[in-house]
Parts: sequence; C-alpha cells; structure tokens
Amino acid sequence: MEKEIRSDIKGINRFIFEAGADRDQLHLHISEVGPGQRAHPPHTHDGQEIFYVFSGEGEVLFGEATHRVSDNEAVHVDCHVLHGIRNVGETPLRYAVIIAK
Repeated sequence: MEKEIRSDIKGINRFIFEAGADRDQLHLHISEVGPGQRAHPPHTHDGQEIFYVFSGEGEVLFGEATHRVSDNEAVHVDCHVLHGIRNVGETPLRYAVIIAK
C-alpha cells in the first residue's frame, strides 16, 4: 500500500497517510466556530474523542458535566456518552478533534 495525500479533511491543507497506517482507527480534523456557535449538536458514537483548543474559549459537554477550556487545553471523552463543544467566548474558537475508534 502506498501513502495517500488528502486535501479534503476539514481544516487541514495537506494530510499525509503513510503506508500501513489504519485510516479507519484514528481521525483528526480542525474546526473553527464563532461566538455562541457549535459545529453540530451534542451526540454519541463509537470510540474515544479528544477536543484540543488552539485558541478561544469553549465549553465541552460530557453527559451531565461541562468543562470550560481555553488555549492549549484538552478534554478526552468516551464517545458513548452525550458530548459536544461550543464557543462560550467573544472570539472564534479554534480546536482539533481527534477520534480513535
């Protein structure tokens, strides 16, 4: 199997997948949402997920709990529990989503 180079992954200009990497096991994308916004409603799915904040102020919902996050902070969640992130600040929230299945 040869490497694959993709330019269609949200927020990433060029994503190189080396030969032998299992592309179905791990996912990464970058999101940016404006004040008061979220990319999508809270949800559940298989796997584990990490929200890593590059800049801005967010609130991560995890079941009944919420966690405030800002620059250079992260939250790791079990995706079987209702979860999501929203911008609670006055500036854009830019963050990475890493999902392991």
